[in-house]
Amino acid sequence: MKPHKNSFQRDQSRFKFIGHALHGDGNFRPFVFYDKYDRAFDVTESYLIRYPRESLEKYARRNELAFYTSPMLRVVSKFVSYVHAKPVMREYQNPIYEAIGDNCDGKNNSVDVFWQDFMVEAKARGSMLLLVDMPRDISGTLADQLNNRQLPYWTPIFPELVKEYRVGDDGLFDYVKFRGNLTIDNEEVPVCWYFDKEEWYVQDEDDVTLDSGQHNLGVCPIVAFTEFGDFPCFGSFSPIADLAKRLFNLDSELDEILRAQTFSILTMQVPEDTTDEQRLESARNVGESIGTSNLMMHTGSTPTFIAPESGPANIYLQRINQINEQIQDIGLVIAVPEQQESGIAMENRFHAINSELAKFCVRMEDLERKAWELTARWLGMEAQPEIGWPRNFNIADVEKELMMLEKMQDTNLPSAVVAEQQKKIVTTQFDGYESDRLEELTNSIDQDATERQQEVNDDG
Repeated sequence: MKPHKNSFQRDQSRFKFIGHALHGDGNFRPFVFYDKYDRAFDVTESYLIRYPRESLEKYARRNELAFYTSPMLRVVSKFVSYVHAKPVMREYQNPIYEAIGDNCDGKNNSVDVFWQDFMVEAKARGSMLLLVDMPRDISGTLADQLNNRQLPYWTPIFPELVKEYRVGDDGLFDYVKFRGNLTIDNEEVPVCWYFDKEEWYVQDEDDVTLDSGQHNLGVCPIVAFTEFGDFPCFGSFSPIADLAKRLFNLDSELDEILRAQTFSILTMQVPEDTTDEQRLESARNVGESIGTSNLMMHTGSTPTFIAPESGPANIYLQRINQINEQIQDIGLVIAVPEQQESGIAMENRFHAINSELAKFCVRMEDLERKAWELTARWLGMEAQPEIGWPRNFNIADVEKELMMLEKMQDTNLPSAVVAEQQKKIVTTQFDGYESDRLEELTNSIDQDATERQQEVNDDG
């Protein structure tokens, strides 16, 4: 199935926007141009929305002072860190696969390191592509291939770089065409890469073919990760990008309010019969003396200050806090101590995190299996590595579980029940340990319980 052109262009734009929100680049980092008189005359594309009737100079100043804290990166990194903490089981069963596992991308990154970066991009967008390619110049012997790293390598592809694609009835790509780079005479040149089930080629920006060849794999060497459904897919964290854009604007707007209203307005009395020219001269003299640009004159006898209204700033702060809470809610972030959640809400959130982590790992395991299948095709091998991504995550509130244990002990529940609660706490607290070590710790609980029961029997 080939996507409608306009529909996929919208998808590309959306993926590009999410990528900017993740890394805080692109339109989140606008650049201001100034003329020789230090006057702003242009601003690159920016996610800051210009006010109606806002002058270019003021808009440029807002862009120059704007800051972006990348809330999406913090949330996604936290989610992926839970996956990092659980080891992935791999049995290569072959020195070639082991060599690829130690350097899967041709950049000396192991499979685990490669997936760490890949998962951040995939979780943010909800979609990512993976190319499994092979160097063109292959030595004759296996030893030469291993020594010279002439083995298949894995390359991530951002979905916003895809220009064309078609998905077959089997759910796999028939072909994919995407933007990339090619090194020509030690210079990176923008090109388009094309892969289908039999051949590949690379073209320059004028659609002139620079290189081509046959791979004869019988399948397209590009596979897709999606968080759910078919490619393209936007993940559950993608709305955070929209909230991040609004937060970017709110912070800038609040900054403008604070810059304009932080300092009280100086008022100065003048005689009632003072002319306009005399008032301007007085204001100029005062401004030069005290350095204030906010001065209001009035007739009367007492100089004073007028404090600006704090209401607008407070409204902005409330809205900023609300959006941050929405981001945490979408990102399944556990509340910090000063933002305590109810016990039921906390329990539901832990359950949701564990469930989402398990589903994410199922998808990642499926993607890695496809990557190894393509790797085996390139090598002409039948056997493939055995892999197993974690399924059980014990994200929980250890402090709450300790309180539950204390209540169980106070109510004299059976020792077997207390022991099970102790195991739950140990399993949660030391979840990142090797399975053998974790089993040793949990077995020690049963051993201690048995010894205590033996002491009771002896005393009786």
